[in-house]
Amino acid sequence: MEINFAVVLLMLGLAFLILFSIWYPQAQNRKMDQGVRALARMSRHARRHNTLVRYYNGTPFVVTHQRRGLVYMYAGQLVTRAQLVQFLGNEEVVRRAEREESQLAPNPTRLTIPG
Repeated sequence: MEINFAVVLLMLGLAFLILFSIWYPQAQNRKMDQGVRALARMSRHARRHNTLVRYYNGTPFVVTHQRRGLVYMYAGQLVTRAQLVQFLGNEEVVRRAEREESQLAPNPTRLTIPG
């Protein structure tokens, strides 16, 4: 009886080890794929608004100028300015990106030139 119990425990441990060795690498790949998808989402957002993905200490972020004002994106999600400053830990980087985007923003004049 004791030998059978030990064999069952050994078989269960082996089955657990095999299942864990299959599941764990897939879980790690899923985590990496999530970061790649977030970067792709930010890249598409930046291209759509004629700007680029900026990096600070290896952390990508996007600042775009839209009709409703400046829009911030971090980790593939739209965030507020305060959240972006908190994530990056440096307000000067955000200010510099805002200045660059404000210079590149189209002039919202409504004049038509007859011609």
